[in-house]
Amino acid sequence: MKSRPDLSLAKPRAEDAAGFTLLEVMVALAVFSVGLIAIFSMHVSAMRANSLARGVTENVTAAAAKAEQLMALAYDDPQLEAGVHEPPQEEDGIDNNLDGLIDEEGESGHLNLRWVVEEDCLGVDAQGHKCVRLEVTSVVQASRNKQIRINFIKTERL
Repeated sequence: MKSRPDLSLAKPRAEDAAGFTLLEVMVALAVFSVGLIAIFSMHVSAMRANSLARGVTENVTAAAAKAEQLMALAYDDPQLEAGVHEPPQEEDGIDNNLDGLIDEEGESGHLNLRWVVEEDCLGVDAQGHKCVRLEVTSVVQASRNKQIRINFIKTERL
């Protein structure tokens, strides 16, 4: 009688093997790493865009606030005299350092404000008005300037 070989000690055949080979694991890790790098670069781009959008929003808000202040002034107010107006940050009427306080003592920040007033800029046929060009500039990342301009016309009569 022939004896049967002991199957418990026999080597498993290739088709019976379970699990992954080292090569398969390495390829999977490479694909996963490429995906992680792409996600990280998108995250960095999104943070930069968010920072830029915040700076633009700050400039627009400051410019709109100052435009409202200037429009509320009387036609003959000294702030609406013809010429260039560049008040110091302590007296410009906006929150330059974004701390919630306007024109506090020693205020300095990244927002700079100026406005130019021209009298009767629409010609001699339309007198009794002033054209105001308001500019808010901020320094972004110590090298780039962002500038917002708002133009409006102040009339002598309502």
